Amino acid sequence: MNRRTFLSAAVLTALASGIAPAAGAPRRTAAAAPDSRAVALLARMTAVQKEALIRCDFAALSSLGIPALTMVDASAGLRGETGVTAFPVPLAQAATFDADLTGQLGRALGAEGRAKGYNNLLGPTIDTARTWHFGRQAESMGEDPLLSGTLGAALTRRMQEQHVVATLKHFSAYTQEVNRFFVDAQVSDRALHEIYHAAFERVIATVPVTSVMMAYPKINGTFATQSPALFNDLKNTLGLEGYTVPDFWAGDDPVGAVKAGMDLGGLGPGGVKIPAGGLTDGSVPATRLDDAALRILNTMFVNGLFDHPVQAPAADVSTLAHKDLAHDLAVSSTVLLTNRGQALPLPATLKSLAVIGPADTTALTGVSGSTYVNPGTWTTPLAAIKDRAGAGVTVTYRQGSVGDVPLTPVPATVLRTTSGAEGLTGSFYAGAEPSGTPLATRTGAGIDFTSAPVAGLPAVWSARWSGTLTPTTTGPHRFSLLPSGTAELVVNGRTVISGTRHSRQFFLGPYDYPLQGTIDLTAGQTVSISVTYTNSTADAGACGLTLGWQPKSLIPDAVAAARTSDAAVVVVNRVAGEDMDHGSLNLPGDQDKLIAAVAAVNARTVVVLNTDGPVAMPWINDVEAVVQLWYAGRATGTALAAVLFGDADPSGRLPVTFPVTASQGPGATPATYPGNGPTVSHSEGHLVGYRYYDAKNQSPLFPFGHGLSYTTFNLGSLETSYNAGSRTLTAAVTLTNSGSREGTDVVQLYAGLPAGAEAEPRRLIGFRKVTLAPGASTRLTFSVTARDLSVWTGGAWKLTSGSYTVYAGRSSRNLPVQRVVAVS
Repeated sequence: MNRRTFLSAAVLTALASGIAPAAGAPRRTAAAAPDSRAVALLARMTAVQKEALIRCDFAALSSLGIPALTMVDASAGLRGETGVTAFPVPLAQAATFDADLTGQLGRALGAEGRAKGYNNLLGPTIDTARTWHFGRQAESMGEDPLLSGTLGAALTRRMQEQHVVATLKHFSAYTQEVNRFFVDAQVSDRALHEIYHAAFERVIATVPVTSVMMAYPKINGTFATQSPALFNDLKNTLGLEGYTVPDFWAGDDPVGAVKAGMDLGGLGPGGVKIPAGGLTDGSVPATRLDDAALRILNTMFVNGLFDHPVQAPAADVSTLAHKDLAHDLAVSSTVLLTNRGQALPLPATLKSLAVIGPADTTALTGVSGSTYVNPGTWTTPLAAIKDRAGAGVTVTYRQGSVGDVPLTPVPATVLRTTSGAEGLTGSFYAGAEPSGTPLATRTGAGIDFTSAPVAGLPAVWSARWSGTLTPTTTGPHRFSLLPSGTAELVVNGRTVISGTRHSRQFFLGPYDYPLQGTIDLTAGQTVSISVTYTNSTADAGACGLTLGWQPKSLIPDAVAAARTSDAAVVVVNRVAGEDMDHGSLNLPGDQDKLIAAVAAVNARTVVVLNTDGPVAMPWINDVEAVVQLWYAGRATGTALAAVLFGDADPSGRLPVTFPVTASQGPGATPATYPGNGPTVSHSEGHLVGYRYYDAKNQSPLFPFGHGLSYTTFNLGSLETSYNAGSRTLTAAVTLTNSGSREGTDVVQLYAGLPAGAEAEPRRLIGFRKVTLAPGASTRLTFSVTARDLSVWTGGAWKLTSGSYTVYAGRSSRNLPVQRVVAVS
C-alpha cells in the first residue's frame, strides 16, 4: 500500500469547492478521499483555530461546533473508572487466538467508553513483546505481528463502530521501560517493517481512518514523536488516514513533532507544551497545519463524533453481557502448559483440595499503570474454587506465600550498629556511588523513607547502611526492598536482592514494585547486613527505600495442608506494570520454594501462574500440571475454576515463547537489553520471538502457539496451491477431534521461505480456532497473500520466487504436516 496523504493548500481549496485538483497535484486515492464536511469545515478555519485544534484547545473552537476529544485508556477496560468491566490484559487477549472474540471485546469497550462520556479510547495496545524483561509485556499482544495485527484489527473496527475513535499504541519499537523516555533503539529497517510496523499495517489496512500514538523511544537517533521517517512510514507506506498523537511526556520538541508529522500535538499533562502561536509563527508550514487539522476533523466525522455526541456519563455501564464476555475471554486465554497423568481436570472423585498462595483478595487482576482497571465486585480464585467444588469437597486454604508484595519493615530491635546501638548506621554521599567522604552519617531505627532522610542532600545522592541483624526464627527468611532508584541488600557477604525501580509505585497504581529475595538464617546467629542505594535511577525528583522482611515462613503450614489433601492448587504471581522492568526470570520471593515443597508431599500438584508472561520453572518436572492464567480481570477466579474442574476446555495458546533460562531469546546481553548508556541494540533484527529460537537452534521451555486441551486432535491431508495471477497461496488441512470430549484447538499455519529470501526458518501465516465435538472433523482453508510471504528489502516488499514449505500444526515447534509449494 502506497497512499499519498499530504494535501497541499491548493488541493484543499479544490476539494472544498468541489473542483478536481490539477493534473499531477498530490492527492488521496478515491478510497482515501476525506469526508466533504471535514474539508468544508477546514476551509472555514483560521490559522489560529487550526493551531487550537492541534493543541487540543477545544474551548477556543466552540463557535465551530467541533466536539472536544475526551480520552481514556482502554486496553483492558476503562482505566480510572468505576462501574466498568475489567477485561483480561492485552497479552491474554492475544492468547485467545480468536479474532471474533476480540472483536466482541472491541464492541464492548466502545460501548462502555461512550456510556462513560468518552469519544477517544486509547487502545488497543499492539506493541511487540521482544523480551520477557519488559514490564509492559502484558500490554502487548505478543511476539508475532500477524497475530497482534489480526486481533488488533478486529478490536479497532468494532470499537469504532460505536462512534468512538480508537488510538493504536505505541508506534514504534517500544520494548522496554528502562530509560524509556530517551533510550535510542537501534533497529534495522527490515525489523521495523516486518516486526514492529507490521501489526499496525494490518490494523490500518482494515481501519485506515483511526489514530496512532507515537512511542517514547528514539528510533535510530530520533525521537519517534519527531521522526519524519516514521511518520512517512505510518502515513504513506502503511496508509494511515487518521491522526497521530504523542504518548504522555514523549519527545522534547512538540513544535518539531508537528512539523515532522504529529497531528494532535497537545495530548496529555506534563512534558513540553506547544506555546500559543508556536505553530503559526512560520516555523511549521501552513500545508502541514492543514494536513494535521484535516486528519483530526476527518477522523472525527468518519467515526461519528459530530453526528453522535457523547452524553453525560452513567454510573454503571458494565452489563451482564460484558461480564459474561470477560469470563469467556479469560477462559479462552487460559493456557494449559503441561498436564501429566491427566491431573486436570480435577476428578469427580476428589474429596479434599488444598488451595495455596495469593488466591484470595491478594490475587492480581491486572497490570499496574495505564492498563489497570478496577475490577469492582469480583469473585476471587479461592471463592470460585470453593463454589465450584461444592459441599462434597473439603477445600483448605493456606497462604503459603504472600506473593509479590513489599514486606513489613525490619524492626530496630533486631538491628545493631557496629557500636552496639539499636538500628543501622547510614552514610550519605553526593553522586550516584556511595564512595568518598560522606556528606553525613546517621544512626536510624531501620530503612523506611519516601523523602530525603537527611537535610542538605544534592539532587543525585547515594547511601550505605550497615550493621548486624539477629534472627529470631530458624529457616527461610524473605526480604524485600521497595525503592525509587537502585538498591542492593547483602547479608553475610551474599547479595540477596539487587535491582532498580524508577518508582515505588507508578502513579496510576495500584500495585507496589518491590524487589524480593530469600536467605536461610538461624535464630540467635547474628549476621552482617549492608544496604546500598542511589536515587540516580529514580523518576525525576523521587527517592525512597523500605527494607522489609518476613522472618517466619508460611510454607510449612501450606505443606501440612497439601500433605493431607487429594490435590493441591498453588497460585503464584508477579507484579508488572508501567515504569518498571523485570530484572529476573524467577518468580519473586519464596514462591519457587513453596511450589517445590508442596510438590514434594502431594502427587497431584497443580501450579497456576498468574503472571504477565514467562517465568523460570525449576520445579517443572516435579508438578503434574501448570496453568498460565495471565491477569484475567474480573474473571480471574471464575475462569480458573471453570478450567480446573473441566467445565471449559483451556483453549488459550501462548502468544510469546517461554524460555528455559534468561540467557535465551533476544535481549539476553547488556547491549541488547537494557543497552549501553543511552543506546540499545536490536541486533537480532527481525528475528524476534520464535523466529530467534528457530534461527539460533534454541529449545524453549514452551514454544509460541503452545497450549494443551482436555481432548486430543489430529491433523492431516494438507494441500497447497499458489495462484500467480492473484498472488495468493491457498492451504487446506483437516482437523479431527480424536478424543472423547468436546474441545477447542488452534490450527496454526507457518511458511518456510526459500533461502534466497534471507528469512527466518518459519513465520506464522495463518491461524484458526475451532471447537469440535468428539469424533468430528472439519476442513480448514487458508488464503495467504503475497505480502505475508514477502520480505522487506531495499525499501520495498519483495516476494522471492522458489520453493516454500508450508507447515500446519498447533505450535511453532509442533508441526506434524507439511507440503512444499512453488511460488513465482
